[in-house]
Amino acid sequence: MDLSNIRIKEHFGIITNDTNTDKFNFLVSPPKNRESIEKHDIVCLDHPIYGDPCQILAEVKEIASYEEVAGSTVGNRVGKLLATTQIIGCIDLRNENWLLSKLLVPPNPGSRIYMPYASFLEDAFSRDVQGKRYTQPLHLGKAETIAASKEVADRQIDFYLDAASLINKHTLIASVDGAGKTHTAAVIIEELANRTNQPIIIFDQNNEYTKIGATEKLNQNYPFNFEIATMNANIAKDTQEIIGKNIKQGQVTIVTADNLTLVEKTGYYATILDALAKNRREKAVPPFLLVVEDAENLPLQEIQECLTVKNGLSAILITSHPTILGGKVLSRIANQIVGRINDFQDLSYLKNMTGGSEEQLCSLGVGEWIINGLDFVRPAKILVRERYSRSK
Repeated sequence: MDLSNIRIKEHFGIITNDTNTDKFNFLVSPPKNRESIEKHDIVCLDHPIYGDPCQILAEVKEIASYEEVAGSTVGNRVGKLLATTQIIGCIDLRNENWLLSKLLVPPNPGSRIYMPYASFLEDAFSRDVQGKRYTQPLHLGKAETIAASKEVADRQIDFYLDAASLINKHTLIASVDGAGKTHTAAVIIEELANRTNQPIIIFDQNNEYTKIGATEKLNQNYPFNFEIATMNANIAKDTQEIIGKNIKQGQVTIVTADNLTLVEKTGYYATILDALAKNRREKAVPPFLLVVEDAENLPLQEIQECLTVKNGLSAILITSHPTILGGKVLSRIANQIVGRINDFQDLSYLKNMTGGSEEQLCSLGVGEWIINGLDFVRPAKILVRERYSRSK
């Protein structure tokens, strides 16, 4: 175990006397050649019993400024910073699986605080709840955490989703209109289709995904290793057998219905949902991921039926009003990707799912998301990356 790859050598502060297993305070004293600690930074320190082979991680929640005034004059008062942290957990670096476990004893007062490297945090947070590295990490964007780097100046850490979690569990993408739901879903689809052979079916009610896989600039590191197929709505001909033939390994199938009225779309997609669920129950098609845009406009009974299909049918439901989907649908959601929310009922429900506050969800900007779920070690705030394929 080499600490030189984990954290900066110089310490950034000293823990004060008041500590417990959930939080601690420390006096900020960064090295002369380094910037100071900021809110939302993640710091690390040695475990009070196991020492440096076990690193404690904590997030800076608040920084207060104060002055030492006793025995001093106005001209020579010394300004200092006191940081308050929330403990995330501890990692035993001696194990191959870096399980982020709960801290059971408080840190020692007087312990030194260090700044971890971005690469270490990216590794630590790109693991499942058993501490195993994601076998197929999907790059979604940047977390709000800024950390040190050996190669360049301090930088935001990259954030990754686990392909296995998306393939095996249901996901919700929810925000107000204009916050970037379709853009975020497209990035996820790009990543999943490019790095796995998982068949993906998109219910594209408003013709927003037709440029998936199309790009004006060749990206050497992003080859688009998947095929695109489009099914235009045909109420008379789209039978279960035809739909089944469009589900293929390494293919993204876009099901459009822009030539239908709203009532016709509802009936058409209900028929497709029934056919997909039946195909999968009969194992007539391989396991696939279903992406449903504007899920609140589709029949809830058919959506519920799809979500109850086990072993091989996972879904991403995209909506502006998640509570319209109802408790039976939302109770089957394991992963939550939540953007700006203004509706009171939606806020009341989603703040508990994401581990965030109403104020936080109301203040998110375009492309900003709170991500949480059964397979995440902690909620994360991220800024989604740009698409590699064209949006228009």
